[in-house]
Amino acid sequence: MKRQILILVLLILFLDNCISQDKKVSLQQTAETWIESKTVNDKFLIKCYIPENLSKPIDSLPIVFVLDADKCFAMTYDIVKWLIWSREIPKVAIIGIAYGSTDSDWWVKRSRDFSVSKDKTEVWGKFPLAGGGENFKDFLENELIPYIGDEYNLKSENRTIVGLSLGGLISTDILFSRPHLFQRYIIAGPALQWNDREIFTMEKEFSKHNNSLNAIVFNSIGSKDDKERIIKPWNDFNMQIEKRNYNGLIFKTSIIENETHISMFPSALTQGLIFTLNQ
Repeated sequence: MKRQILILVLLILFLDNCISQDKKVSLQQTAETWIESKTVNDKFLIKCYIPENLSKPIDSLPIVFVLDADKCFAMTYDIVKWLIWSREIPKVAIIGIAYGSTDSDWWVKRSRDFSVSKDKTEVWGKFPLAGGGENFKDFLENELIPYIGDEYNLKSENRTIVGLSLGGLISTDILFSRPHLFQRYIIAGPALQWNDREIFTMEKEFSKHNNSLNAIVFNSIGSKDDKERIIKPWNDFNMQIEKRNYNGLIFKTSIIENETHISMFPSALTQGLIFTLNQ
């Protein structure tokens, strides 16, 4: 009898241990790897999703590049999978650009990479590392894009970039400084007020030498965002773009009602994917 009780106790302890063991949640069809950047002089954690059961070769698969992937990759992964499942977008690969470190490290490094200058007005405070955006663009063009072609056979020129806030600023910058890098842009709550609205001047200079711009852009904000630092410059910039009447540019704006600078992002991403990928 004692032996049976002992066996029962041991069995209960064994089952309890099995149930209580922590297991990490994993995202299917994903991989991640570190890449050293010579231009930025730093390393990035690159997160990749490639859908299964492809009807076309991988090298023709459209690619969605996600900035701030420390925060946004899993969200983008889930939204993309839902939209693919419901046949609202075609199958796409996702490349997330992350730092793979602490929140404070991410916050500082994104200011370095998503701005091409220091903000002399300091409208959002001090960012001592700001101004490394040219190096980051070099990283995208000369290091990351060739890397994913070699590593994952992702070679399509059908590329989309997704950026929020400062990520939206650098995405807007790329639209006018290196428009050959991406064909589609999902821009959310862009920090266009940065450095006394220098992006306005940049677009103006671009327009002097270009009357066409082959790009599909979804540009959005939340209705509860900061009126002076986000909403007003966003409206002013959209009016400036509208006056240009660029040939080949498909430019859609959207105000996400009752949402803030951050809470608007899932909806903006969903709408942006559906709009840009179906053009």
